[in-house]
Amino acid sequence: MTSQAWISLGACAGLLALAGLAVVRVGRSPLALPLALLCIALSTWNFADFALAHSGGPGWRFIATTAALMSAPSALHFILSFVGERRRLAGVMFSSYAVFGALAIASLAGLGSEHMAARVGSRGFALTVLAFAAPLLLTGFGLLTQHLRREVRSVERARAGLLLTGLGLLVTLLGTDLVAVLGQDVPRLGNLGTLLGLPVMAVVALRLRLFGQELSSVNTMSALLLALVGVLSYLAVFQLFASRYGALVVGTAAITLALLAATRRGVIAYVAQRERLEHLATLGRFSAQMAHDLKNPIAALKGAAQYLKEEHARGQPWDDKGDFLDLLLEQVERLDRVVGTYQRLGRVEPLLQPLDLNQLVASVLSLQSFTGRPEVRLERELAVDLPRGQGDWDLLANALENLVRNAFEAMQRGGTLTVRTQVEGKSVVLRVEDTGEGMNARTRERAFDDFYTTKATGSGLGLAFVRRVVEAHGGQVALTSHEGRGTTVTLRLPVSEVPASAPDPARLQPSSW
Repeated sequence: MTSQAWISLGACAGLLALAGLAVVRVGRSPLALPLALLCIALSTWNFADFALAHSGGPGWRFIATTAALMSAPSALHFILSFVGERRRLAGVMFSSYAVFGALAIASLAGLGSEHMAARVGSRGFALTVLAFAAPLLLTGFGLLTQHLRREVRSVERARAGLLLTGLGLLVTLLGTDLVAVLGQDVPRLGNLGTLLGLPVMAVVALRLRLFGQELSSVNTMSALLLALVGVLSYLAVFQLFASRYGALVVGTAAITLALLAATRRGVIAYVAQRERLEHLATLGRFSAQMAHDLKNPIAALKGAAQYLKEEHARGQPWDDKGDFLDLLLEQVERLDRVVGTYQRLGRVEPLLQPLDLNQLVASVLSLQSFTGRPEVRLERELAVDLPRGQGDWDLLANALENLVRNAFEAMQRGGTLTVRTQVEGKSVVLRVEDTGEGMNARTRERAFDDFYTTKATGSGLGLAFVRRVVEAHGGQVALTSHEGRGTTVTLRLPVSEVPASAPDPARLQPSSW
């Protein structure tokens, strides 16, 4: 075999291993799926290039073209996920998949049609690909460059810089194949580009925690073993069926499907197990909080009931025990409020009552002096004459408590927590700002997702609950954050007219929640 064929085979093995590592993190990291798709497309392209050099079958050129075409939207998908713009630019991403998917189908059609084969190999097809790929890749690299300039943390800057270098090498050298198709006398260096870009991607994924945490040695060894088995199987098929093109295609397809099936089964089992453990942990923390809230009134009920029982056993009259009877009734009502609050928290069904947002903020912040965090300075900037509206005190207070707790946790070395209220148009705005660690672009994009958390003991329900509470009140929530600069969460609530006969909000007492 030629040196180019060995380069293609080596790049194919490395890309398969990296794809296996990415597949293990699917569902846990927004980068896993696009990276797996990109690696699979590039490994397929390298393998087809190896097969073309080894067997000379013309069909491999169309398979290589198809895989190379699908690498462009996969690369954009990966870049958008890395810089946290995947949801905002979802239309562009899906459009790129549609356009290049259509071109890939046209390329595969060349396997059975001489007319399509001639068109796919023509200069016009290459120019069409270039016309779509150039603005797509320029957009992706522009976003990466902007992300690199905006970030202040050294680790994130290292990730962005290495990705920019690796993808730049890949696109530049892969582009030599396209230029050669256009009739220029240049060497085809695409497979070398994937081989050079592979170590860069591996360093980012393994050493710089691209997926948010270090990958276990078991996952790494499994991915390497799977790649090795795949490459050896491909080599065995080529040795056995080198002269029979049809059997060669069927054999390689069967091996590929077997590898994908094994990977899929392992990933599904792994993801299902992690989700079950996370949900059980979340249920446990929720149950512990409920038990804590119910324990105090139950203890008071038990103490009062035992005292009255002892008095009754001694034949003492209850005429002077009215305070204890009142206590029993108060604790029963307290239990009823706790249960009702948890029901509303679960369904996020607001019980609208006249509410003064400034008073709610003051009530929540008054408890923060007991947190034992003197290194965190608490500031409040509450608008004067803030319009009174209607809302659920318990739900909104719990949402604010979640934000304040997150802010305190983000400022382990101290900082400033600022809570502001103001009027903007027809809305009342509540802002919670901290000077803590901040979030990277990928965490920021998923911050409001259910069960998404970066904390070892987190439930992933805090910000998701805040979003549901605000939306249940007809409002909107927004988050801005940068690593090393802090986070700001903005709650925008509509101003509701309070009926003239409504009681004074100052007299409304928050529940025990």
